[in-house]
Amino acid sequence: MTKSRPNIMERKEFRDLTSVEDARKLVEQIRVQPETIILPIDKAVGHIIADDIPSGVDVPAFNRSVKDGYAIRAKDTYQATEPKPEELRCIGSIPAGCTDKFFVDDGETIEISTGAPIPDGADAVVMVENTKQTGDSVFIYQPVHIGENIMRAGNDIMKGERILRKNTRIGSREIGVLASIGMNDVPVKRLLVGIISTGNELIKPGDELEAGRIYDANSYAIAAAIEECGGTARIYGIVPDDAALMEEALERAINECNIVLTSGSTSAGVGDIMYMIIEEKGETLTHGIAIKPGKPVVIGMIGNVPTIGLPGNPTSALSIFNEFVAPIIYNSLGVKPTFKTKITAVMGTGIRSGGREELFPVGVVRGKAYPADKTSGAITTLSDADGIIEIRAHTEYIEAGSEVEVTMFGNVKSPDLMFVGGQCPGTDLLEEITGLVFRTLKMGSSAGFTAISGGTTDIACVNMVDSEGNYNSSVIGKMNLEDVVLVKGYRREQGLIFSPDTHVYGLKDITGLQLINRNRGSGTRALLDRELGKLAENMGIPRSELIKSLKGYNSGSKTHRSVCDAVKSGKADVGFGLRAAAEEAGLEFIPVAEDEFDFVIRKDLLDIEEIQIFLSALRSEEFSKRLPTGMYSYEMTGRVISSF
Repeated sequence: MTKSRPNIMERKEFRDLTSVEDARKLVEQIRVQPETIILPIDKAVGHIIADDIPSGVDVPAFNRSVKDGYAIRAKDTYQATEPKPEELRCIGSIPAGCTDKFFVDDGETIEISTGAPIPDGADAVVMVENTKQTGDSVFIYQPVHIGENIMRAGNDIMKGERILRKNTRIGSREIGVLASIGMNDVPVKRLLVGIISTGNELIKPGDELEAGRIYDANSYAIAAAIEECGGTARIYGIVPDDAALMEEALERAINECNIVLTSGSTSAGVGDIMYMIIEEKGETLTHGIAIKPGKPVVIGMIGNVPTIGLPGNPTSALSIFNEFVAPIIYNSLGVKPTFKTKITAVMGTGIRSGGREELFPVGVVRGKAYPADKTSGAITTLSDADGIIEIRAHTEYIEAGSEVEVTMFGNVKSPDLMFVGGQCPGTDLLEEITGLVFRTLKMGSSAGFTAISGGTTDIACVNMVDSEGNYNSSVIGKMNLEDVVLVKGYRREQGLIFSPDTHVYGLKDITGLQLINRNRGSGTRALLDRELGKLAENMGIPRSELIKSLKGYNSGSKTHRSVCDAVKSGKADVGFGLRAAAEEAGLEFIPVAEDEFDFVIRKDLLDIEEIQIFLSALRSEEFSKRLPTGMYSYEMTGRVISSF
């Protein structure tokens, strides 16, 4: 039987309106699949990242100076004092961008600019204000330590490190991060949303306004709202109240778009016929919502394309869009709604200002603001910040607990939990299982303990071993941390990582090889030190003597993946790290020891929902089964220890 066209002049009365609760449940169930496209970096702002983005390079790509001064060997300055400076011979100058090769020997120095590459032989930079140059002689008035005023290659971003997550909205800071790793082609999601404005009374902005006509505001206002949600708007123009023309425009939009929106022609008035066309071509899911101004709304499906009729009134159309259309776009793109431009937060820790007006970057976690500043040379200061606070010149100190106004960066999604400490793929897995957003600063176990002591993190990720082989509890005791608990995590195989053509059979074989070590303050480095101490004892020599024989012992890589990358690239012969990282990189692995990767949590946070979700995931069977090779839960996993 042929389906006849509804009488388009038949008046439709709204009798059975859908409740707001049911309407919200309805739109929560609607999902569409966006496509992935590649955009150049200068066109990517506002779009949603389609896949996790790892860095293909180290940032910086070379060891560079962060101060104007002199590149030196640190040991040449150890005896320097104001009354009796050390005298060094200046052999040249290195400006930023210089590619010439230099070598600094004992007793020598080279003048160096901020951002310039560190010459071979030098291991520190002394600031120019702590020196005086007379001819070829440079007098050093203050000692420096190894690595001082140097940003090492990969210290900001390591090659292979995930720098942006899938479903992140691209703003100015993300563009900065992408540009810093040299990425021009960006994979983004495209959710195409078509807009059709209907009505005989409408004309295009810019045309002459005639009697009885109004400008089409909806097409442009709704297009802007779509872009704010992360979608891509396509405006199909104005369609008169004519059934044939409406069908034609709707069919074209359905064939080209993921979602189609119409405005006008959805009420019960004579001449409003769009809802009838939707009913005829597809399925009407609801017509009329019990909310002002929701009575004229129609939600339907034509094929697999959600088709939604919005009111003709611009204010009403935007109100309904924000309430019932935006959630469909957000859910389909896998993102959460954007945040307000300015929010009021409470400082989670004190901030000392330098006595001048300052725009200070902060992260915001559950209404508390924390410093996110690293250094002017680190692009990840932006990546770890949610916004800025303005500190006036007369403000020397902002106390913890003070209310501050945070100007949020565009479209920022604040994290649910803050983590500081050691790096481990297990925390990435926990984030995935919980569905929470973690802000993770991978700075090493020592930094984790410092942060939890100062109240600047929710959770410290730690794997610090003591001389007796105990993990983490002794550090808590020594630091007199009375307001925290230790939550036992999981065990991990740590050992030697090397290429198949490198002949390594045990820890004793690494002498004479080029080692890539972990960064100072990391638990993995502390574990290697402990194992080297045991080896030295077996060899009958002091540990310091064994360490002197290890080339590269003073190196410091931030992550297990970057250790593997150094080995694969030939920069190092052997590294020390996780079995999981070695296998992922296709490298050889010899186990040396097992460590315990634990979590230190503030007592006052134990009962909040986010921490309970985290603990539940840590104790779950899913987490135990999905842990990478060489990592496993055990009988203590999830156990809360409060006595140290």
